[in-house]
Amino acid sequence: MMYRAPNSADWQTSRQQSGLSLVELIIFIVIVSIVTTGVLLGLNRILTGSATINQLTQAAYLAQQRMELILPQREVLGFSGFISTTFDPCTSTPASTQPICTVIPAGYTVTTTLSNDWQGDSAYKVVVVTVTGKGSAQLQALVADY
Repeated sequence: MMYRAPNSADWQTSRQQSGLSLVELIIFIVIVSIVTTGVLLGLNRILTGSATINQLTQAAYLAQQRMELILPQREVLGFSGFISTTFDPCTSTPASTQPICTVIPAGYTVTTTLSNDWQGDSAYKVVVVTVTGKGSAQLQALVADY
């Protein structure tokens, strides 16, 4: 077996196939760091602007409380008296005369709506209670003429 010394052409061929250089690796790390920083800053902005679990729970509780005041009005007023001006005891008369109405905490708004038919059937009415603000929730109830 004869030993052959490498010539300069062999050295150039092996050098071209060596892989990534240190400069290329550093550029890759810098680009990945910039992209990661942007993603984390965006995620931080989204999370700080969103409602906490306590705020969402508070909103759901307020919606449920109002719905529990509205639904018995159907029994008191009857189906024909259960109309948009009288269905919500907290808005149909001055709130001071309704000791059962809950004080809405700062940062929340409670709105109620009543539609006089459900999918075109006037034997049903739909009550919607919507809470917006720090947290949001919406409840719907179907009231029937039975």
